[in-house]
Amino acid sequence: MSRLLAGLVLVLVGCSGGDVTVAPGTTRPTVETTVTTVSPTTRPASTLPPTTLPPTTLPPTTLPPTTLPPTTLPPTTKPASSTPPTTSPPPPTLFHDGSPMIRFSVEVGAGIDLSRDELALTVVDILGDERSWTGRGVGVELVDDGGDVTLIVASPDEVDRMCAPLQTNGRYSCARNGWIAINSLRWFGATDDWPADLETYRRYLINHEVGHYVVGPGHDGCPGPGEPAPIMMQQTKGLDGCEANGWVDP
Repeated sequence: MSRLLAGLVLVLVGCSGGDVTVAPGTTRPTVETTVTTVSPTTRPASTLPPTTLPPTTLPPTTLPPTTLPPTTLPPTTKPASSTPPTTSPPPPTLFHDGSPMIRFSVEVGAGIDLSRDELALTVVDILGDERSWTGRGVGVELVDDGGDVTLIVASPDEVDRMCAPLQTNGRYSCARNGWIAINSLRWFGATDDWPADLETYRRYLINHEVGHYVVGPGHDGCPGPGEPAPIMMQQTKGLDGCEANGWVDP
């Protein structure tokens, strides 16, 4: 009877959830745990139609145009150039290699109605011709300034000063003292008894005076009536029956 009561007490204590005391020598009963597996719940598909919302239309935003005042920049003032404008082309160049080599520049005297460029063009045209001294192997070169001689068309008084002590008497030209001094009266008017045109006389003046730097101070005479006057003949003083000639080798 006592053994039955002891077992009943043990059962009641185990059901109360308190500590279970197992008497020594007593085998603890095995409690089987049952795991309940719950299958996942599948939610049935909705049968409601999708909700369609009308598009939201916003009125366009109209902004007033932005008006900016015009930008006014101060005018740009270009500094004045310190280089003087070119009013005429530089004189043409002339170069004939030969011996002797004469380098020359051209000038126009005070008060003479002639441009330096015009004079240079005429001189280049004359000396560049093979009928001039270049045809005999003389070298000539036009340079901007200086050179061996300066060819100038000047007033009679100025020519007289350049040619002194040679007596040009306000009438003649000369080649001396580093000058080829052409009397302006002769350049523009030849002589009163010149039988040919002014262009021929100018050729004579240039070739005759350059010739003094080529062959020296001497002069030639007329070789015979009707013959071309030698270029080193003083044709300004007369022709003695020769024909007026402006070339070294006509």
